[in-house]
Amino acid sequence: MANGSVARSDIFHVLAVPLRDFSRWWLSELRAMIPSGWLDWVDSEAMPRLLIWRDLDSIVCRLGLVSGPVETRLPIHGFGATALSAWLAECGFRRDQVIAGPWLGRGLFFVRDLSVPKQALAALPKILDQEVSRRTPFELSEIWHAATPSAGGASDVPAICHWIIRKDRAEAALVELGMGVGDIDFIATSDANGESVPVIPFHATGHEDPPWARRAVKFLAVAGLAVAIFGIVAFELSQASVARSIEASLLEAREGALGDQGGFNQSARLFALKADGGILQIWDELSRVLPDHTFLTEIRIADGKVTLSGFSADAGHLVRVIDQSPLFSDATLDAAITPDVTEHKDRFSISFRVRAGQMLLTLGRARSPS
Repeated sequence: MANGSVARSDIFHVLAVPLRDFSRWWLSELRAMIPSGWLDWVDSEAMPRLLIWRDLDSIVCRLGLVSGPVETRLPIHGFGATALSAWLAECGFRRDQVIAGPWLGRGLFFVRDLSVPKQALAALPKILDQEVSRRTPFELSEIWHAATPSAGGASDVPAICHWIIRKDRAEAALVELGMGVGDIDFIATSDANGESVPVIPFHATGHEDPPWARRAVKFLAVAGLAVAIFGIVAFELSQASVARSIEASLLEAREGALGDQGGFNQSARLFALKADGGILQIWDELSRVLPDHTFLTEIRIADGKVTLSGFSADAGHLVRVIDQSPLFSDATLDAAITPDVTEHKDRFSISFRVRAGQMLLTLGRARSPS
């Protein structure tokens, strides 16, 4: 059982990245289609951001809301996740309904200005790693780093700020706040304009997506699955209805041809001659002699001659198979046998004639009493 759990966990881990990328792409495309007047309402539904910093002997907590920021001061002694959750509950939130992070002084960061071509932004994480390894004295294992947009730069070569902070400094600041890395979603500081901005994100799983967006992505996935299942069921029901209609039509045609009497009467003979050998009997005989690996795409019956087109795993053998039937004769290939890449079978076209006398005998035996 343990191996099965590990295998399922591996599958979910493999699927997590493409699903997250798809959800981000879907949200970005959705935002591009939303009228600009609606975006303010959309952004107002984003998860509130909580900033935490130390001010002398107090811990300041500032919760950014649409109606305005809410701020409190809590004693530094005893501050931690429990005290923070209690204050959030007073504000009407749970911890998982906000994104929280400490505000640290800009002096703890090493900041670099970069210009990256717009076409290379998809590979920005790798570019930043290379910048750290080649152009800074830091080791990647010793730091946290990320980039944020900055003013300036051309539209095709945007400017970014590369923020680098040593882990030991950041962790020491977190200890002073009574928090650990697992308690935060980002690290914030002041930008060049003095505004507090998150610069080092953690838990990159879409915490900043508004609640409606996460619900929309889940609804889209469920709706897509439901539509697929509904389509399959509707297709199967439609095909079953068509099959029943064809079967009823064939039965009606057979009864009309053979009449209500037990013998092979004159009406049956006239119908058989008029139908050039009897379509139903031709179908029955073809279904009997043709191999299971053969299926037809077209059949034409006219003046006692039948032309078949379709696919078979052994098309070259079909002429002999048809000629061995007591009902058919003069089977020949109408065109060269060609392999079909899609069906992985041979495409064929064969014509043959129906033995009229044998057809009448077959019809008579079919209706004679046992």
